[in-house]
Amino acid sequence: MTDTPIQAIGDEYAAKISEAFQQWAEDAQAAYPRIAPFDPTSIILAAMIAAGEAQAAELETLLSVKIKYDLISPEAIAWAKKYGAAQVKYVNAGTRAAIRQITLSGLRDGLSPQMQKKAIKQIVGLLPQHVVAIQNYRDRLIASGMDEATIDRLSAKKIKQLLNWRAGTIGLTESHTAANEGMRRSNEDAVKRGILSKDEYEQEWVVSGLKNVCSKCQSMSGKRAPIGGTFSNGSRGPPIHPNDHCGSVLARK
Repeated sequence: MTDTPIQAIGDEYAAKISEAFQQWAEDAQAAYPRIAPFDPTSIILAAMIAAGEAQAAELETLLSVKIKYDLISPEAIAWAKKYGAAQVKYVNAGTRAAIRQITLSGLRDGLSPQMQKKAIKQIVGLLPQHVVAIQNYRDRLIASGMDEATIDRLSAKKIKQLLNWRAGTIGLTESHTAANEGMRRSNEDAVKRGILSKDEYEQEWVVSGLKNVCSKCQSMSGKRAPIGGTFSNGSRGPPIHPNDHCGSVLARK
């Protein structure tokens, strides 16, 4: 199964959000203890606009009617700001929790404030559970009798791997959410303007062609819902979980 144009747009902007997050993490490390929040709102809005414009072009081809979709409507901008703000809180909460974990570890293991500061600067951007994983990893290396320089080098490599994983997860999740929302809003706007009929068209769930599609997504393959309505799982459409690569398309009834 090939990806839809909306999924392709999601992939394009996923890379941009991922790169922005990695740059944020580097900047936050340099600026510690004043860690500015990661705010992907502008990229989320750009992905939403690109997807909406692509869907408007699809509608124009399908209906042979010239369509100009106002993607900079107050509603669209409000959605992007609200959604982006939600992700900012998520990232900040994770960072704060990670810092608390290091502070607790410092009390438990007797780390000096300077050592705690060094550890915090290393893990800015990681999830709390990743911080625990890094600490356990270091403990195993210490127990093996490895020298401190090698431990620091291997730990830094592991931290980079986890940070890359998180950057990719954030990028894919946020960009595909924005792309699918842009497509939905383009369809809904066309219905409001009387260009697209809900009596003739509806939206269909399309899973990705990836091998690791989860059972929840697979069960939704081919399921349909009204334009502006909800699917049988209660959602407006994909994505429904982190790293969800599903999309939806306009289908004739």
